[in-house]
Amino acid sequence: MKNWLVIRLILSIVLINFLLFAKTPNHLKGQTSPYLKQHLYNPVDWYPWGKKAFKKAKMEHKLIFLSIGYSTCHWCHVMEEESFSDKKIAAILNRYFVAIKVDKEELPQIDKYYQNIYKIAKGKNGGWPLNIILDENKRVLFISTYIPPIPEYGSKGLGDIALTFGKLYAKKGYIKPLNIPKTIKKEKVDVDFKNFYTKVVRKIYKKYDKTYKGFGKKKKYPKSSTIDLLLDIYELTGNTLAKKMAFETLDAMIKGSIYDQIDGGFFRYTTDRKWLSPHFEKMLYSNAQILSTYIKAYKLESKKRYKEIVLQSIKEVDKHFKSKEGLYFSASDANSKNGEGGYYIYKYKDTLTYLTKMGVKKENAKEALRYLDISADGNFDSEFALARITNRKKPKNLERIIKLLNLKRDFIGFPFVDKKIITSWNAMMIKTKLKASIINPSFKKEALKSLKALIKLMQKQNGSLYHQTINGLKPKQAGFLEDYAYLIDTLLASYNETFDEKYLKNASFLTKIAIKKFYSKNSWYLDEKHYTKADVDDNYYTSELSIMIEDLLKVATYKSSLKLYEIAKKSIKNFSASIINDPVTNSQIVDDFIAYKLGFVIIKSNKTNLIKYQKDIKTIRYPFLLKEQVDSDKFLSCDIKSCFGYGSFKDIKKLILNRENPIE
Repeated sequence: MKNWLVIRLILSIVLINFLLFAKTPNHLKGQTSPYLKQHLYNPVDWYPWGKKAFKKAKMEHKLIFLSIGYSTCHWCHVMEEESFSDKKIAAILNRYFVAIKVDKEELPQIDKYYQNIYKIAKGKNGGWPLNIILDENKRVLFISTYIPPIPEYGSKGLGDIALTFGKLYAKKGYIKPLNIPKTIKKEKVDVDFKNFYTKVVRKIYKKYDKTYKGFGKKKKYPKSSTIDLLLDIYELTGNTLAKKMAFETLDAMIKGSIYDQIDGGFFRYTTDRKWLSPHFEKMLYSNAQILSTYIKAYKLESKKRYKEIVLQSIKEVDKHFKSKEGLYFSASDANSKNGEGGYYIYKYKDTLTYLTKMGVKKENAKEALRYLDISADGNFDSEFALARITNRKKPKNLERIIKLLNLKRDFIGFPFVDKKIITSWNAMMIKTKLKASIINPSFKKEALKSLKALIKLMQKQNGSLYHQTINGLKPKQAGFLEDYAYLIDTLLASYNETFDEKYLKNASFLTKIAIKKFYSKNSWYLDEKHYTKADVDDNYYTSELSIMIEDLLKVATYKSSLKLYEIAKKSIKNFSASIINDPVTNSQIVDDFIAYKLGFVIIKSNKTNLIKYQKDIKTIRYPFLLKEQVDSDKFLSCDIKSCFGYGSFKDIKKLILNRENPIE
C-alpha cells in the first residue's frame, strides 16, 4: 500500500512539473519546414502563410507581422533568441498583430515579392530575416531586415516599433502605407551588338575591385554568373581584360576564407571585401554554381589548383549534403555548438598542441599554421583564426596537416543541416557534377543516378514538378519557374553527355509545361498563380528566368522551333535596358543575349563519332555548343535556321570557329 502511495506521489510530481514547464506549440504545429519548426514553441503565436491568418487579421482588424527567413540563417537565429523568445515582445505581437512566419526556401515567390519591395523602398538589396508590417489588406506599412529587440546603434527596437504601430492602428484603424509602385516598367531599348563585348567588359571593370578582386566594396559574393560571362567573352574574343578579371577573382577566392581551406566548399559570402570574414552558411546553390564556374575555367586554362578545388569541394558536398538516395540537402548552418562559425575557427595554441600530439614536428606545425594564417593574434575574432592561404612558401606535409585539422573539427560536430530537398538546387548540383566528369569520369554515373532519383521523387505522372520536400517525406508543393528552368537545363546537359533521347524529350516536355504555367502576355512569373513576376537579377543565384530563356534557345535549336525562339527573343528584349545598364547584376541575361545573337550550334553525328570526339568537341572555343545523335557517318554543324557544315570533324570545327554571320 505504501509503495502504491509513493508511486502516485511521484506521478503527481511529474505531472505537475510537466504542466508547469511544458511548452505550448503555436499555429506552426504540423508544418514540415525546419525553419518553421525552429519557431514552433516561441511565445509569439505564429501562423504559417495562408488564408487562415489573413482571414483572422481581417475579422479582428489587426495588423500583420510577417517575418521571412530560413533555417541556416545566423541573423534569423539571433532574432529568434533575442525577440521571438521574449515574452514581453511576444505579448505585444500577439495583442496587436497576426504574426506569420515564412520559410523563403519553401515559398520563394513570397520572399522575392517582398525583397523587391524592400529594394524599391530602401534603394538597396535586402536579405534575411526580412520583417514586414502589413495592414489587414496586406498593404506594406514598414519593412526591415534584422531588428534588435531594444534600441541600439541608432536603430529602434522591435518592441517599440511593434507597440507604436499596434497602438496607432488600434486607435485610428488606418496607417498610410509605404508608397510602393505595383510594377516598375522596364524600358525597352535597342541593344547595338557592334563593340558589344568591349562595352560589357568596360562596365564590369568599373565595378571590379582592383585591389582584392571580385565585385563590390563591402560584402563579397562569388558572382559566378558574372565570371561565367567574362569567361564566355574571353573564349569568343580573347579579350584579355575579361580573362584578367575572371581568373584573378577565382584565384582570390580560393586563397581567402570564403573557401573552406580545410574541408573544401564555399561559404555564401564574406562580410568584408578582402574575402577574409565569411558568413558561415554553406548553401547547396552557392557551391553548385561556383564549382561549375571553376570547371569552365579549368577547361580553358587547365589550372591544377582549380581541379583540386573541384574535387575537394564535391567530396565535401557529398559528405555532408548527400542523402543515401543520391539527392542533396539545401544548406548547413552558420552556427554550431561553439557559436557562429565555431566549427570552422581555430585557436593557435590549442591547434599547435593538438598537431604536435598527433605526431607533427613542432616547427613543421608552426610553418603550416603560418602558411594558413592561423596565428596567436587571430584573423577573425580576437584570438580565433580562419584558414586562408598566405604568400608564404607552401610547407611540407601540408596535406597531412589539413587532414588532421579536419579531424579536429569532428570533435565539435558538423553544424545543423537543413534536409530540405529542393528540385532546382538539386538540378544545379547534378549538372555541376556532370560537368565535373571532365576531371573525374566517375562523376558522370553518380550524377545520372542522382538525376534519376530526383525525377522519380519530384516529377509527377502528368509531367509537372514539385518544388521541395523534407528528406523522407513525400513532396506536396507545386514547382516554381526555378524548378522547371534548372531541371530543363540539367536534362539538356545530360543529353549532351549521354545522347539518351529520354533526357531531350523530358526537357522539351517540361519547356511546354513551363510556358503554360508561368508565361502570360509576354511576361514570366515565378509561380503558377502569377503572384510574383520573374526578373533577370542574379542577386543570390543566377536568375531562373535567365536560365529559362537559355533553355528556350537550346530547345528551339534542337526542335527547329521558331515559336520557342520567338518567346526567347521577346523575353530578352523585355530586359534590354538591364543588358545595357548593369551586366554585373544581370550577367546571365547578357550571356543569353550573346547566345541569341550568335546562335547555339549543334554538332550532329552518330553516337560512335560523338563519343569518340567528345574531348575534341570540348576544345572548340565556342561557348554555345550542343550535340545531337543522328544517323550519319559524317559530322554536321547546324543552327536554328540551317545546317552550314558537313564533312569531317576537322571541317566542321573550322566552320564553327570561322562563322561570321550571327542569327540576328
